[in-house]
Amino acid sequence: MNDLDAMIDASHRQAEEVENTARSLEARICRIPGADRHLPLRQYGSPVNPADIKKNLTLRSLISKNDPSLASYLGLQDGSHRRREEEQQARILQAQRLQMLTEQARTQNQAASQRRENAALHGYNITTGRRMGQ
Repeated sequence: MNDLDAMIDASHRQAEEVENTARSLEARICRIPGADRHLPLRQYGSPVNPADIKKNLTLRSLISKNDPSLASYLGLQDGSHRRREEEQQARILQAQRLQMLTEQARTQNQAASQRRENAALHGYNITTGRRMGQ
């Protein structure tokens, strides 16, 4: 009987370890907004099954979008996080380019304004380039 008791205790400890790991994984998934409603059911003492998560497109996309490292761990990665990062970098570069173009236009406008002002001060018509009053 002692061997049976030891086997039962070992089996229980193993089931508890698996359950603790599964609960930790589920807790991480539940930190993702909206993901807790889509968790697949599992039996106590059994691990989280990534195949069940793969079947649920909503949960799969939520995990991929919000926690790329967890998605990689579960085998759900689809590269969407990388595309979002590249798009964000492209937006930043576009914003910098537009700022540079705006600054160039501002400089050109200031120079043109200065030329018009100087021409008016020296008596030149800015449209024709001739001296006024001639």
